[in-house]
Amino acid sequence: MSWNAVDALSDARAATQSLLLPFDPRTWAKLALVVFFVGTGTNASLTTNGSGTSGANVGPTLDFDPGTFSPGGAVPTFDTASLFTLVVGLLAVLLALFLLHSFLASVFEFVFVDNVTSPRVRLRTPFRTHLGDGTRLFAFKLILGAAVLSLFAVPVAAIVFGGIALGPGALLAVVPVLLVGVLAAFVVALVLGLTRDFVVPAMLVEDCGVLAGWRRVLPSMRAEWKEFALYVVIRIALNVLSGALLAVALALVGLVVAVPFVLLGAVVWAAFSPFAAALTTGTVLVGALVALYVVCLAAAGLFVTVPVAAYFRYYSLYFLARVDSDLALVARPDAPERPAERGPESGAADADSDAAGV
Repeated sequence: MSWNAVDALSDARAATQSLLLPFDPRTWAKLALVVFFVGTGTNASLTTNGSGTSGANVGPTLDFDPGTFSPGGAVPTFDTASLFTLVVGLLAVLLALFLLHSFLASVFEFVFVDNVTSPRVRLRTPFRTHLGDGTRLFAFKLILGAAVLSLFAVPVAAIVFGGIALGPGALLAVVPVLLVGVLAAFVVALVLGLTRDFVVPAMLVEDCGVLAGWRRVLPSMRAEWKEFALYVVIRIALNVLSGALLAVALALVGLVVAVPFVLLGAVVWAAFSPFAAALTTGTVLVGALVALYVVCLAAAGLFVTVPVAAYFRYYSLYFLARVDSDLALVARPDAPERPAERGPESGAADADSDAAGV
């Protein structure tokens, strides 16, 4: 047995350094945007921003007079129908945002591979090129997710809508179903991880769909099953290690980013707090600083995770190139030519085709 899963670690490190060094703010910013959607490769990431709507009778109605309300008086009651409508509306918005993010993440999986295997980091052209590939990957993930969700949803729906009493017998019957659902969720997570790491590159090489990509990769997995098993074990270990390191790094970044905001917030509060009439203005300004801090922290966090995401992406690509050279999107270590070095001058030949640099 060869040790391709181990040897690919050093290949990924060298390629990551070539991609990210010397530091280019535009390159890092574009990759940070990609990482916002695809995550670091250790887990799925989801960042959504809710949006409100305005209109008549969309919120809960209060059956009390605010002018006569006192702590010892009646407790306000909510209109159940209005509250239910509000909750359903919020859930629908969150679901729509989740699906939109998942769709964009599917497209950006291909954009990410395109960027780490091309002389330049671009966004618009690869996004348009791989829109169809991303749509197929999104449908594949949606079907798998719906299948796993049904394992949990069917027993819950039977209890809620079927009038099944929650007695000891019912609970004993639900436990095996939940265990099967948890096992299925683990299997689906593994399938999605292998799809991201190996099927996505196969789809690019073979210009095919997800199922055809799996059919292309499966023979290599069967022939080199020990190599792929070792790869999965190493990836799990790296996920744990990188997760711990990222947690520490993000905590330090949060403290560093917080320093100027804390100082500015203290100045604002000290300037407005002596004046009762201006207290609301000071509160609003401090609240705006807190919101700006959260945005800056999120942006800084994305920059911190860029090297981790690039490393994991290169690791899977170099491992795949070692076990199946026909699916190689990066040069093998024993190949006569190595991937082009990344630098400010790299990609000059593509300047005419992408003058905007996006």
